[in-house]
Amino acid sequence: MSKYDIPKSKGYYVLFIKVGKTCRITTRSGRIFNIKPGIYIYLGSALGKGGLYSRIMRHLGKRKKLFWHIDYLLTCRQAEIIDYLIIECSRNKCFDYESFLSRTLTNVLEPIKGFGCSDKPKDLSHLFYCGKTIQKCKSIIEEIITKINPT
Repeated sequence: MSKYDIPKSKGYYVLFIKVGKTCRITTRSGRIFNIKPGIYIYLGSALGKGGLYSRIMRHLGKRKKLFWHIDYLLTCRQAEIIDYLIIECSRNKCFDYESFLSRTLTNVLEPIKGFGCSDKPKDLSHLFYCGKTIQKCKSIIEEIITKINPT
């Protein structure tokens, strides 16, 4: 996991997050989430200025202004990003991997309802409890992505 591997292009990303002990977080809107120990999958997009590099580097940093739900989780001492996966957009179009993965994972994993998806009301969540091993979580995502054939 190196910052030199992160492109500056636009795209989507998957964060694999390990939570060592329960994290109780309260967002700026007052929403409370109790995040139990285990491995989580977080889905995000980086379609604005700075692209994937800026967004992922922001998430990897511990000091930041709290804005998104994921910011609150990542400032919990018990939570850490242990890996990430990047999906770059092609130059002329960008398939919405974030929503596609969200809707697919809702049927496979345990969604943390309402987490990180306020900008996409059709998505149930962008954070999913995946279990105890990073290998299992990565294989689930890789299997889904290899089946996607956007037209």
